[in-house]
Amino acid sequence: MKIPSSLLVALMLAASASAAEPARSLLPAASSDLVPTRLEASAKNQGAAAQLDHQPSAMSWALDPHAALDAGPQPFVKHSREYWIDASADDLQRGLNLATSANGALIRMSPHAGNGGLLDPASLLIRSGGKVHSAGAAFATVADEAALRAAGMDVPQGSVVVKLADVVGSGQLQLLAPSASGSYLVHVFEPQSAIVLSLGATRDTVLAGQALLVRASVDAGANLDQLSGMLSSASGHVQNFSFNRQADGSWLARVVPDAAHAGGFGLWEVHAFGQASTSKVSVPRDARTAVAVSRATARLDGSIQKLAQSSRAGDMTLRIGVQAAAASRYQLAAVLYGTDSRGQRVPVAAAHSAAWLNAGTGNIDLAFDAASLSASGVGAPYELRDLRLINQADMSLLERRERAASGL
Repeated sequence: MKIPSSLLVALMLAASASAAEPARSLLPAASSDLVPTRLEASAKNQGAAAQLDHQPSAMSWALDPHAALDAGPQPFVKHSREYWIDASADDLQRGLNLATSANGALIRMSPHAGNGGLLDPASLLIRSGGKVHSAGAAFATVADEAALRAAGMDVPQGSVVVKLADVVGSGQLQLLAPSASGSYLVHVFEPQSAIVLSLGATRDTVLAGQALLVRASVDAGANLDQLSGMLSSASGHVQNFSFNRQADGSWLARVVPDAAHAGGFGLWEVHAFGQASTSKVSVPRDARTAVAVSRATARLDGSIQKLAQSSRAGDMTLRIGVQAAAASRYQLAAVLYGTDSRGQRVPVAAAHSAAWLNAGTGNIDLAFDAASLSASGVGAPYELRDLRLINQADMSLLERRERAASGL
């Protein structure tokens, strides 16, 4: 008797379901986890999503059990000894006021777009300590656009960099360019300065509608007298924000990125600029860092199920529930920890899986193959860590759990 194909598929699905362990819940989210509180069906990425493959894919690989992995997000912190000034031709002809806190400052002058007023380095002057120093005396090193590009720097046309000679000293000085025309961006970098502005966000990714916390400080021995901030989206939208001084002398800002500009490719830039001082000198400082702002089109629904049977003996497949507000190809990534002979949790394998999900509730199977699981000689009980949900339409991170499930 021939069994209809539709009935055969139903029987196979029923057998698979009976072989699976009962579904359980993910571990409660930690305060540092990235978790959507609401979903939205963004139209911004629909075009990109439509071009994605609908076929599921999965891969896994073994990890070194002795590796020290950190499943928590590690935001980048920028340490700055520099600042920027927009200068007009009048500013430079009259003498652009600059401040330095150490000898050997590097000054880069770059014409703004459309400015044909290229500077002749030999015509530049430095006024300091009541004296005017010619280029030959004031600059220990001079590099023009050709030299900078030869060194691998992608600089605007007509850029010039000079390094101040020790005879110039430090403190208040003026940069003079008698032949300047148009407008320029002047960048001052002090590699030997002890005044360092540190800037960092408390996380590397936020979701549209959630607040981003930004902290800034200067090294011991200096103070931040004032500080302002700007947040720029990848599309060019700019919003200003304010810092508040904390009891420990640092500055903290709370800013909610404009949700209308969230989603899509590209990072957002956090820019802080202010005045730092010691008992001897006051200098400007600028710092920039970057964060991702994602639009939550999907989230984990909180369920996880270990499938007891797989297509190959020794494999382990975890079926993880996902709730989607917009159809797209979604990706899961995670690290599986096992238990070694001392009873310690150590890394065993990493896995990535992706599948097309329509709007609604679905699931993605995260598969660890037998070779990956057996390579380290570490066994159960297992724990799932660093679980991430990603929308492949723009590779945005939608959810991240430091510890997702244990006792697997």
